Amino acid sequence: MRHVLEKLNYANRSMKHKLVLYMAAMGLLLAAVLLVSLQIFGRINTPGEELSKSMSIQMEVFRSDMASLWRNVSGMSTHLSKDMTDILEDSLAEQGMTFSELDGNLDAISQVEEALLEPLCQYGRQVDCSGAFVLLNSSLGGDGSCGGLYIQRSNSARMASDFLLYRGMAEIGKAHGVMPHRKWSREFNTETLPDYRQCLADAVAPVSSASCRTSALITLPGTSERAVLLTVPMVGEDGTVYGLCGFGVNQTYFAAHHKQPTGFQSVACLMASEGGVSNTLDSGGCLMTGGAGDYCYVPINDRLTLKPMRHGLIAMKCGGLSYVGMAMDFTAAGGD
Repeated sequence: MRHVLEKLNYANRSMKHKLVLYMAAMGLLLAAVLLVSLQIFGRINTPGEELSKSMSIQMEVFRSDMASLWRNVSGMSTHLSKDMTDILEDSLAEQGMTFSELDGNLDAISQVEEALLEPLCQYGRQVDCSGAFVLLNSSLGGDGSCGGLYIQRSNSARMASDFLLYRGMAEIGKAHGVMPHRKWSREFNTETLPDYRQCLADAVAPVSSASCRTSALITLPGTSERAVLLTVPMVGEDGTVYGLCGFGVNQTYFAAHHKQPTGFQSVACLMASEGGVSNTLDSGGCLMTGGAGDYCYVPINDRLTLKPMRHGLIAMKCGGLSYVGMAMDFTAAGGD
């Protein structure tokens, strides 16, 4: 009898163990089904998906800020073109001469720049930019140079700073409180201005937002300043192409005035020109700004290698530094 009872007790314990195992297995199976169902219906995201979602929001905020910046600058550029053209034509009429007669005429060009400088400064104070310029398709010396004015904020990090004269007649600048920069030059070297001749060749009236173009990031001749220029042609009603005008946004101004709101601890936002993003990215060809958090160091004038990841993310490497990023296209100006 005792032997039979022991067998029954053993059988009961074995059955209990099996029931526990069956229930545990069923619980795991139900949990797995629930997890898969939640992932299928988007209720639970993987870490990569969460990062992609957060970066997509960050990128959209940056893209919206850039679109707004260049849309506003483009709009003001068309007004600048009309006003500079009218002032130029009035000055020529007062002097009783044609535009072609400006070449080599110091007094005539001086009077034109005198008329243009103060209105140009007024535009520069109103626009979200580091500087403003007028390039006239005429020259005192020839040899690939052209006359005109280029003014830039003396402290690009401050909106209220005075202007410095980079190009133009020094005496006229001083008379208006616009002191020459230490790298000042009287005229522009057109060889250093991207697409200058092409922009003149494509210029037609009437000037509109579709006439505006942005340049690649250039180093302003004779300086260490790197800037993107937004240009628009100056065209008379009779079709005469007088030159180009527009605004510049340099690296110092961009970093100071376009910091991005962010939920990341550190972030760097780069604006590259068309074709600047492929398998590599030249950081020296980008305007760069950060976020409200910690500073995110990205080497300047270096090349990052890019490798696509899942969920639209991009792995970026430069030397021993690694980043995770995302890229998005946008149109800066109507003529781009």
